[in-house]
Amino acid sequence: METEILKLDRPYEYIYCNGSIGLHIATMIVYEAKTDEDGEYQLETHSHPIVKYSHRPGGTVWNRAELTDCKVLCREDNKRISMQKFYDYVSGIAKTRLLEPGDDHAVIVNAPMWKSILDLNGIEIEWPMLEVDGKQKPQDEFIIDLVFECNPEGSKSKYTCRDYGGSDIVFNGGANLFFLSGFNNRKELELLLENGMSSYYSAFKDHQFKIVFRSIINNEFDDIIEQVNSKEETIRQESYDIDV
Repeated sequence: METEILKLDRPYEYIYCNGSIGLHIATMIVYEAKTDEDGEYQLETHSHPIVKYSHRPGGTVWNRAELTDCKVLCREDNKRISMQKFYDYVSGIAKTRLLEPGDDHAVIVNAPMWKSILDLNGIEIEWPMLEVDGKQKPQDEFIIDLVFECNPEGSKSKYTCRDYGGSDIVFNGGANLFFLSGFNNRKELELLLENGMSSYYSAFKDHQFKIVFRSIINNEFDDIIEQVNSKEETIRQESYDIDV
């Protein structure tokens, strides 16, 4: 096995994988010779990012991630991302957690934590703009379309509630907010929706906006959704007092 370090030129890019963000400063290329079923030698090549964290000196090798598994957030000379990129980032964290033992459909929305990781790296989320009457205005309402699924027997949660924003079909237009969590009963769902709403208000308290939950297919939880929506203003005002 042989390795080679490929140094990159600035400006570097911020990349993310498996829930981690780092400044991509170099790539470690690993060459490994193996034999196939016929006994012939084959050369396998693996490329692992070397990243620099904002709170650590030097570089760190992401030896559990291939470069092809990583996605680019932004460059160090333009540390801004769209709300859609933020959605992609947090949905990637969720997919990683769902593959871990004990986290079966139990992802909790934690927008302040997700945003704080970006803040630590000085990465700003651009607020989405919409064209209204020929003028650009900040998006002031986010409609989170929800889908409900029954989980297989033996799962940690009986149901999964997720947003439909990752679909190719967009129902409400504008930027979407991520939502995914498991629950076992109606009371748990009510608390999860309230906490999810509060989480986004706390993370983005510098912006004036409203969140509305909506079920795209009529189901047994529609009354819970309407109940949470009716408390939206109270939840929003209380969230502004939460330190993040």
